[in-house]
Amino acid sequence: MIFAFLCAEMQTTYTHSEVAKKRRIGSTASVAPYQASIRLLDQELDYFGKGHICSGALVAPSVVLTVAQCVYDQDNMRFYHPAELRVVLGSTQRFSPTAHGQVLGVTHVHKPPKQLSLAILMLEQDVAAHLTRIHPIALSADSAQLEGTSEPWLISSWGLAGEDGHEVHELLRLYVKRSPCGQQLCVKYDEQAYELDAGAPLTTANQLLGLRSQSSVFVDVASHVDWIRSQIGDGSNQNSSIWGILGLLAFTLYVIKCSCKGLNG
Repeated sequence: MIFAFLCAEMQTTYTHSEVAKKRRIGSTASVAPYQASIRLLDQELDYFGKGHICSGALVAPSVVLTVAQCVYDQDNMRFYHPAELRVVLGSTQRFSPTAHGQVLGVTHVHKPPKQLSLAILMLEQDVAAHLTRIHPIALSADSAQLEGTSEPWLISSWGLAGEDGHEVHELLRLYVKRSPCGQQLCVKYDEQAYELDAGAPLTTANQLLGLRSQSSVFVDVASHVDWIRSQIGDGSNQNSSIWGILGLLAFTLYVIKCSCKGLNG
């Protein structure tokens, strides 16, 4: 039973095309090709989109960035195991699979040091370079320097909208301006109309400025660049696969341990 579960876990990558054809859903070109939907597998098995917990940004062929709170299980006071997570790329629709979307497993999660606030998700395979609807975004080197440019600042997110707080199906794109808030990276938008995802990307000039932490506050990506690059190597699946093997072994031991406790109980 344990090995059957592990085999099912290893078969995680697929496109939405088969499901989309069955439902006669057309393909939608991504307006934010770096946008990632981070999901919990156990909830996603109920129906497509239920497991969505956060947004993130693809920054290399097999690397997604999000905020650390997105990979922490508050109910059980622990970080999610990579096998519990899935990442959806190439779709602007939360609840409907599209012909060009991909669902990828996570092989490893790099948790940040205490002074930092971002988490790195290593994907089980590289995103193909020729895809137009899925493409990494560059890391910002200096958000303050980009502030003086004429390029607009853009947030892309799902989340909740309206007075009734209904779940957003189609990806939102909000143009914003920076708001002074000391050393933090903050923006102005209508917080009464939208409750955006944690991890929602803030971008300009095809560079990732920040990822939403709370309210209108974003984690400044530029302050994390050195740490990110030290963790991801060249950003390819070769680096991710090593962590995936170690993670699979650790998860196997964890499942066996839990099974033994259940038998002894």
